[in-house]
Amino acid sequence: MMSMEPRLDFAILLDRLQRLVLLDTGVFDEVRHDHAATLPALLVVAVSTVLAAVGGWLWWLTQDFPDGRQVLFESVLLGSLFSVALWIVWLLVAYVMLTQLFRQDAEWQQMLRTMGMASLPLSLSLGLVIPGVSFGVGLASIALFFGLTTIAIQSTTTAGPAHVLAANLAGFAIWAIVLGLLVTSESYLAPGIFLVDSSTERLSDIAQFL
Repeated sequence: MMSMEPRLDFAILLDRLQRLVLLDTGVFDEVRHDHAATLPALLVVAVSTVLAAVGGWLWWLTQDFPDGRQVLFESVLLGSLFSVALWIVWLLVAYVMLTQLFRQDAEWQQMLRTMGMASLPLSLSLGLVIPGVSFGVGLASIALFFGLTTIAIQSTTTAGPAHVLAANLAGFAIWAIVLGLLVTSESYLAPGIFLVDSSTERLSDIAQFL
């Protein structure tokens, strides 16, 4: 019988993460009913986001761009906080669309647990530091994040695949667009691959100056 108390059992969490790496999506059916999986799911979101942010910062340093300390503070610390906050908005948007617009059954706590576990691919953005494939790694990380989240939501609702995809896409769009807007040539308030936008603007500014 599943525990009703939120707690951290790292052995169980590690086992579930290993199974997700092997694409065992049965993990979602487990965690959606396991109240003890709430804190571990939130931990996965937080750690995966920070790893993505660190990957973006390390990539920034390898490009010999200035403002390394500013990027560390704004992107890794503040950007990670903004990303997690917007992930919660993403979850709520998907939930409201499923229950209010599409009139399907869904439970936001189950969505939180499954979507939290589905954020694991974000940690792949730590590989942004790898020369030559950094941008591809970042895109793959985001794509897998979105895809796995869609499967996670599907396990918690009576909605059909089309409605699940629409609801998840709406939430994801808000997450991605707002994070993209938080990054400029002078501000780095988003983690991971979003720093690429900042570097593009910076290079454009330098070119105009020259």
